[in-house]
Amino acid sequence: MLASDFPGAPEAVDGYAVQAAEGWAELAERVRTAAPSSVAVVRVEAGGDAEEMRGLMRRTPSVPVIAAVSFRQAGAAQVGALLAAGIAEIVNLDMLPVLAGMVPTLRRAHARPLKRRLEAGLPVLVPEEARTLLRAAAETVVDRGGRPRFAGIFGVYVRTVAIKSRELNLPPPRRLLAWVRVLLALSLLEEAERTVINVAHVCGYRDNSSLKRAIENFTGTPALTSIRDQSFAAAFDRFAGELRDLRLGTHSRGAAARP
Repeated sequence: MLASDFPGAPEAVDGYAVQAAEGWAELAERVRTAAPSSVAVVRVEAGGDAEEMRGLMRRTPSVPVIAAVSFRQAGAAQVGALLAAGIAEIVNLDMLPVLAGMVPTLRRAHARPLKRRLEAGLPVLVPEEARTLLRAAAETVVDRGGRPRFAGIFGVYVRTVAIKSRELNLPPPRRLLAWVRVLLALSLLEEAERTVINVAHVCGYRDNSSLKRAIENFTGTPALTSIRDQSFAAAFDRFAGELRDLRLGTHSRGAAARP
């Protein structure tokens, strides 16, 4: 966040480490290499700073941005413009003037860019219950968690999530999380200011080589020249195809079993 937005902000709040930047340039630099589990909070005055915030989201779309706005001062047009620009959440400063009161909003913004991108391309045949698991997988991967973290979101055992994934025609949790992690990495690689080693580290890979191997294993296409040659869109098509195959394969077996 900008130091001037929330003077005297605590160093931490409810599990979040709080970093205050002295100006837009420093904020942009921190966000440029930030882990996707980070959230940027920016106070938007009536008629001010909107362009800087749009630039921040454009350069680093993987980090969600929360706009803190006084609804008494801002008009409906400004709020609408912020939503159209891709803001993850808007918080009303008149109701929640301190950072601690914004924690539920921070939680809602968590992993929002990745979840939005996954949702946008899912085949229509993926039911809502399966989409809930995919959203949880996105949150888990953004936090660099594994199967226990994934199951913990629902308060159940790892085996229970595995059974549910099979019932919903999803890949097993280990493969599902690995798929989503590859898609997150490919999404981050589209951000020109991120280095390959930064993407590897924030996604939980040991180094460039392990990131490259994971991408090649899941996309089926070796990165012959540069790891940046790999496409998120092409990888997602392959992922969506796997989801279709799992669902249609199950339906075919069921149809064959019926007299």
